[in-house]
Amino acid sequence: MKKAFLIMILVVAISLTGCFNKPKNKTEQNAPISPKSTVQAVKEVSLYFLNSKMSGLNMETRSISENADILKQVISELMKGPSDQYSKPIIPDNTKLLSVQLKDTTAYVNFSKDYMSATDIDGSTAKYMVAALVNTLTGLPNVNSVQILVEGNKIDSLYGYKIGLDPLTRTVLTGAVYIDKERVKKLQENASLGKESWRLDPIKVMQEEGGVVGFSHDDDFSLDSKKDGIALINATHDNKSYMITLIQPEGDKDGNIWVISNVKAKFTKIPEADPTKGETFIYGIVKAINYDTRVVTIEREYQDSRDINNEAGPDIKVLPNAIIHRQAKVGYDSQGGYQYSETDMSFSDIKVGDELGMILTKNKEARAIIDSDKSSITTAASQNANIIVLSPMKNNSVSSPVKVVGKARVYEAVVNIRILDSNGNILSQTSVQASAGAPSWGDFEADIQYKPLSTPQDGTLQVFSLSPKDGSVQDLVSIPLYLK
Repeated sequence: MKKAFLIMILVVAISLTGCFNKPKNKTEQNAPISPKSTVQAVKEVSLYFLNSKMSGLNMETRSISENADILKQVISELMKGPSDQYSKPIIPDNTKLLSVQLKDTTAYVNFSKDYMSATDIDGSTAKYMVAALVNTLTGLPNVNSVQILVEGNKIDSLYGYKIGLDPLTRTVLTGAVYIDKERVKKLQENASLGKESWRLDPIKVMQEEGGVVGFSHDDDFSLDSKKDGIALINATHDNKSYMITLIQPEGDKDGNIWVISNVKAKFTKIPEADPTKGETFIYGIVKAINYDTRVVTIEREYQDSRDINNEAGPDIKVLPNAIIHRQAKVGYDSQGGYQYSETDMSFSDIKVGDELGMILTKNKEARAIIDSDKSSITTAASQNANIIVLSPMKNNSVSSPVKVVGKARVYEAVVNIRILDSNGNILSQTSVQASAGAPSWGDFEADIQYKPLSTPQDGTLQVFSLSPKDGSVQDLVSIPLYLK
């Protein structure tokens, strides 16, 4: 009996123990201890600031949090200014960011009036201030354009630099690029330590740092040539073609960095109109033009042709990335017809009275324009000019030897040719006999060679005759070229 009583007490004790120590389920038993993380995901962004001469841009990268408003963070970083001594800020002191908003793919950036109140900024500096802001923000995901506001209002110009009232996109900055020797030394030191190794490849430099001159990392870049510390890169941005020169300031050898030295616009081919996409072609005379809204008002021409059925105009919107050519008469072909030269031009170069051929999209917007020269060269050629150069054309990129083709009516049919470098020094000269002498017109053709250049540069082709009286230069024709 006593034994049975002890067994009952033991059972009750075990039962009570189960009541006060309820076993945890499997999940609770294996739950890890996870303190709240204080590490945020970060993103590296490219910022653009003025260079030390305020004649272009420098790039630097910074890390920002992906867990917050990226647009606001990036503008805040721009407002802090550059972190190195070789760059200058792009937003004036005391400027406040009133608001920033992304609508569709346009970033609306609203600054306080201090943005326009600086006293030491002119139009040339403002050009690069705007480019730095636009290039920084359009480098972010889903941002294609930037609308600058001041106190909530659109501004037409900044310190005398006209920007218009429409959202701004990246614009390629052509011309020579300032190279800061001290900054180059610092970049070279970093590259030698294994930092920013992309600076050792000219194509990667354009992909990573091309924003300093307006290119995007996903633009098309291809290597034209690389020799003696000079690299030429073909680039396409917004359907326009460019030739970019990069150099190795520290010398031509492996391990030395490349920097952008020059950007030059090339002739951009216009893709033909594609009727399967609803594209059409019309002609018109410009009666009015609004440079801010990029709208031309035209009076249709050639209404007896098939384009009479193309209902378009009189107001035509010209797309921001439209290819625009100037087609000028430069001479005659072998059958006596006109020889034409086409060169790239800007929308701002179109004037009232110009004759335009326009390729329109299905939405009746111009994606390409040919601005034709309506003048005749017959009178000029027969009465004044005695030498007509048909090739090369103005602003062509050339390399040695240069083929020169043209017509002349000069004394004893002798045509003189020379090439000058960017400083006006003679690189090479020669003479050639035309097929006929004055007073008749004769054809001429010659190849002129020049020694290899240390760097590609602007140059001039001069074609002329010599006076039979005193040997002085006459009938001079000068054609600007880009010498490679």
